[in-house]
Amino acid sequence: MRKLCHCSLSCLALAGALSACSGESVTEFDCSVVGQKAYVASIMSNYYLWYDRVPAVNVAAASSAEELMQEMTYPELDHWSGIQRQEERTQFFDQGRFQGLGYTLGLDVDGGLRISWVHEGSAAGRAGLDRGALIIGVNGHPIEELTQAELGNELSRDVVVHRVQELDGTVHDVELRQGDVDITSVKSVRVLDSAHGPVGYLMFTTFVRPGEEELLAAFRQFQDAGVKQLVIDLRYNGGGLLSTAALLGSLIDKRGAGQPLIVETYNDLHPEMNRHRLMFDTPEAVDVPRVVFLATGRTASASEQVINGLAPYLDVQVVGSRTLGKPVGADSWTHCDFAIAPITFRSLNADGQGDYFGGIEPVCEVPDDLLHRLGDPDEAQLHAALRVLDDQPCADRDPSELDTAFPGAALPGADQPQRAEARLAAPLASGGRSTALRTMSLPTSPAAPGLPPGPIPALPGWY
Repeated sequence: MRKLCHCSLSCLALAGALSACSGESVTEFDCSVVGQKAYVASIMSNYYLWYDRVPAVNVAAASSAEELMQEMTYPELDHWSGIQRQEERTQFFDQGRFQGLGYTLGLDVDGGLRISWVHEGSAAGRAGLDRGALIIGVNGHPIEELTQAELGNELSRDVVVHRVQELDGTVHDVELRQGDVDITSVKSVRVLDSAHGPVGYLMFTTFVRPGEEELLAAFRQFQDAGVKQLVIDLRYNGGGLLSTAALLGSLIDKRGAGQPLIVETYNDLHPEMNRHRLMFDTPEAVDVPRVVFLATGRTASASEQVINGLAPYLDVQVVGSRTLGKPVGADSWTHCDFAIAPITFRSLNADGQGDYFGGIEPVCEVPDDLLHRLGDPDEAQLHAALRVLDDQPCADRDPSELDTAFPGAALPGADQPQRAEARLAAPLASGGRSTALRTMSLPTSPAAPGLPPGPIPALPGWY
């Protein structure tokens, strides 16, 4: 592999050429294919978390920067490093917007394709689609005749005609046109009754900057209602900005201000970059001893880091199904209108615990109930969470009797994800508050659970 000059983050970001590192050859970082590959190779050989596990790569032989980055990743653990258009990344994370139809899909236990939730500011939201609607046809094709790839192709057309069966049994066609989707970050804010006082519930869909105001507004409602416990629904949340994750952690644990939520640990070439992402004082924070997170295989990255990060400070429980397992994070460099985002750090909590590449196991295994609205106390996952908060067994009914959705189910032609053996992590304790998070110790594939990939960042089931 060609030797490249290593510089700091600021050095790499400042200019299109390396010229300040004496004694080494200068590699031009222009926007030619050669220049883009050189830029990627320099970052990957310097800041990539697993730089020392990647074999020598022939940079010249790679046909593109994307191909080179793929060759320079460590596939046993890294399924996330990638290159994206900076405009799309900025639009998603900073503006809370993407191009699509505006809904998320899930599979029920019978393999039926149902809408999980809808962004209000989207074509789907304006058409009145809602959770639970069964998609029985797309563009004239019966859904059972489409493979996963064919379904993805049909849903990516400019205009998509959906044959929909509503929960009341009525069937009708809904035509949606691709367009701007304004992300709905917080949905279904509720205050529910429990034996120990009011419980605040919300679903948080993704960690983007515009969602922060939505979070603050929701927690002001919780403050006004005097909530004593929380249920935070992250079942479809694939992650996002860790600055937004720090806000969510700070809102959940008022007493955690000044304490690390996430300990970000870089490779041995850059120990000076190690940092603590702290929780902070915010007037909207609540003081609760217990929080239950609702999760599925789509719960990943920043979502898992909030769960893991709060465990040393609060009684944290997880209800639903095993999370994806992404205990690492990425930094991003912009070059020639592209964002190069390799995995650069491990994410640990204040007790030094992390590495849950196989996901975090729930204390109660409960499928996603697509036949009830979000925030409905009879919805299976929320129902189980409320029982946990009331110190009762997870279920008072047989889950097999529920017509629910399980995100690990597969569409025709899709491979079933493999499960690793679970182990019970040691209880995490701090200041008299404790919890026991069950983590999966073996890495598993993060492939979309039976659904085609969505927009940037790749979010299974988002359209």
